[in-house]
Amino acid sequence: MYQKIGEKIKVAGVYKDYTFQPFKFQWNGRQLKIDKITLVSNIKNGLIKKRLYSVMIGNDIFRLLFDRESESWTIDEVWVD
Repeated sequence: MYQKIGEKIKVAGVYKDYTFQPFKFQWNGRQLKIDKITLVSNIKNGLIKKRLYSVMIGNDIFRLLFDRESESWTIDEVWVD
């Protein structure tokens, strides 16, 4: 099941074919390199547009949110067994 985190993070990535692809992020003082992007989805929270990325680091799954209005990143959820 997913555990809600809701913490601001820093994300680094590249644009490929006009689409941003994160490749690492900083959380809890650690740099985490993304192995695989499993989902990219555009969502809305009222009028605020966000982009959701589901990413894997080893066997761990993280959901990252990019808020297009504030241009900020949040680690939304982490999969825990």
